[in-house]
Amino acid sequence: MDEKPVLFAEERKKVILDLLDNQERVEVADLVERFNVSGSTIRTDMRELEKENKLIRTHGGAIGKPRENREDNPKVRMLTKEKIAIAKYAAGLIQEEDSIVIDTGTSCLAFTEELVKRDLDKVKVLTYDLQIATILSEKTNFEIYFIGGLVRNKFQYVAGESALNEIKEFVVDRAIISTTSFDVKHGYSTPNVGTGQIKQAVLSIAKQKIMLCDSAKFGKKSFKLFAKPENIDILITDKKLSTKQLNELNLASISFVTT
Repeated sequence: MDEKPVLFAEERKKVILDLLDNQERVEVADLVERFNVSGSTIRTDMRELEKENKLIRTHGGAIGKPRENREDNPKVRMLTKEKIAIAKYAAGLIQEEDSIVIDTGTSCLAFTEELVKRDLDKVKVLTYDLQIATILSEKTNFEIYFIGGLVRNKFQYVAGESALNEIKEFVVDRAIISTTSFDVKHGYSTPNVGTGQIKQAVLSIAKQKIMLCDSAKFGKKSFKLFAKPENIDILITDKKLSTKQLNELNLASISFVTT
């Protein structure tokens, strides 16, 4: 029987982190057998990963480091193929004569770009995102209602108390909303408190709440929680979810679609 090839330290550490992405913990004994190295070698790998703030060592093994998503400037956000697929599915849910509210963010921008491709004419749209409002006004005949308020510097949307109060004066059929982070037990969260409050207001006025959340945001937490999993009617995500993540969604009875 051929012996297992011995991996370099960096290769082993990458595998350890990959394992922790898909399971709660790893055991030294299991890794010794997997890599065909000594326990002291594995413990050294784990010490180095802990120094890099990538895991937490425990008795006999390690657990994953809780990850927190931080807010990026919109200019550096990526419009991935996963977000586009999610946006296309969500746009297909919108019907003629619907009234909708569109949140801010890259996923909602992708949704807007897909929505204008639909053969729709009589749709009422409420939004507080400057770029989304501009795209819809240039490319559709929709009725567009823009929420006024303080424009957040370096971000193309309004926030503040006046925006919150104005949003609450409306009632819409569907809310299209995005998130920075999602944890099955914790819920949906965002780094900015004001943004979280706006998202809560958006959800409060909609009969159906549709969340756009790609798999890269799963298993992460941000500072401001704005919705529990049960507050969302449909979670639209992509097919890159791990088996563990799919099982967690099913066990939590979360209604979701993968695109």
